[in-house]
Amino acid sequence: MSIPEDEKDFYKYTKDHRFAVMYPLLAREVVSKYDIVEGVCLDIGTGSAALSIELSKITDLEIIALDAEPEAIELARENCVMHGVPDGRIRFVSAPVEKMPLPDGSADLILSRGSIPFWENHVSAFEEIQRVLAPGGKAMIGCGFSRLQTLEEVKGMRPVWAPDVLEERTRWKKGSFLTDTLGQASVKEYDIIDDSYGTWVEIRKSGGKG
Repeated sequence: MSIPEDEKDFYKYTKDHRFAVMYPLLAREVVSKYDIVEGVCLDIGTGSAALSIELSKITDLEIIALDAEPEAIELARENCVMHGVPDGRIRFVSAPVEKMPLPDGSADLILSRGSIPFWENHVSAFEEIQRVLAPGGKAMIGCGFSRLQTLEEVKGMRPVWAPDVLEERTRWKKGSFLTDTLGQASVKEYDIIDDSYGTWVEIRKSGGKG
């Protein structure tokens, strides 16, 4: 499945990108909140790799950017060049979240912004996230904006979808979908944050140093 021509601009992380202001702030928020600046970071459904690019600028994390669409990976590589990211600073992997070719317990920080509405199988996806997350690691999965932005700015950035598209892309956060899915995936340590900035699942895995 290739990216439709009318959607390719969204994968180009330029200064005119709809979320260009948000990604640097979200990266700063993630670093401040989780205090993980070394180790391995996995960015699931990386798309333009915007979040990975911004994290590469402010941390020493070894970043793995994963996307199921090979064409997205190619566009993300172009974005890295555009932003002056050194070759090899971000490792790209083309694979679905439901079957990630990564070792057990290999990622200290797992992030995914905006990919969850498009997952084929949410139970399998969260099982894989739980498997790949390292003991003592943290994951932040969902859709939303940075709390370092104003709500007025966030409101202006929200896309406007047709009713049928809105229904399809938000079904994952309605009713008991998340709690049921996380239970089936045997994810036990988590919080669901749902507010004016977005909806996120924060997952923890016990163990690790300290």
